[in-house]
Amino acid sequence: MENNKIKVTVFVAGQRFNIITDKSEKYVLDIASEIDARINSLVLSQDMTRERAAVLTAMDYADDSTLDKENITAVKEQIKDYLQEIERLQENNAKLISDYNLLKAEYERLIEDHRSAEELQSVLTQSEEKNAALQEELNQLQAEFDALKQQPTVTAAPEEEIPLPEAPPEKEEKTITAEDDLFFEPEETPVKPEKKKKNRHDHTHVNPYQQKAKQNEQKGYTQQRQYSFFDINED
Repeated sequence: MENNKIKVTVFVAGQRFNIITDKSEKYVLDIASEIDARINSLVLSQDMTRERAAVLTAMDYADDSTLDKENITAVKEQIKDYLQEIERLQENNAKLISDYNLLKAEYERLIEDHRSAEELQSVLTQSEEKNAALQEELNQLQAEFDALKQQPTVTAAPEEEIPLPEAPPEKEEKTITAEDDLFFEPEETPVKPEKKKKNRHDHTHVNPYQQKAKQNEQKGYTQQRQYSFFDINED
């Protein structure tokens, strides 16, 4: 006999039975007492022998066991459906949590955008106030300008023009040509040339143009003669 099993003696339908089981003694005695009570009830109520009553009691227990098994199977199927439903609900719950997180993030973004919009509105209001102040100042300046335009204009008397002294006329430089050099007498007092003693034995004819050229050289003129009507023999 194993250590975890016990021997229990029971009496069912007037018979003694030794039961070896791993259940507790109380549990075995309670079952035996219930079966014995049902057999005795059938014997007394149906007026049958103990053997027939024991068979009917066994069939009743077998029927109850079958029904219990069917109920257990149905319960298991129902539990299975419940588990599937729980799994589906968990998936839906996870999806709802994800959607909630997205909505929460969107809500926080909208709150931030709303704050930014309020800040922008504040800046815009300040800008409008500054523009209004500048516009008012511009209107004042325009009014002052229009008032200045309406005042009579004082014109200054024209200043007398002082005539500038006329420049003296430039002296025309006269270019002396070869012909003028021969026939033009300058206004300056000519230098009287020294008289050359004539040799009474020199009977050479004196050219007047040659004598004139020598006089001009003594006066400082340069004679550029291009042609001559006479041949000059210079001494």
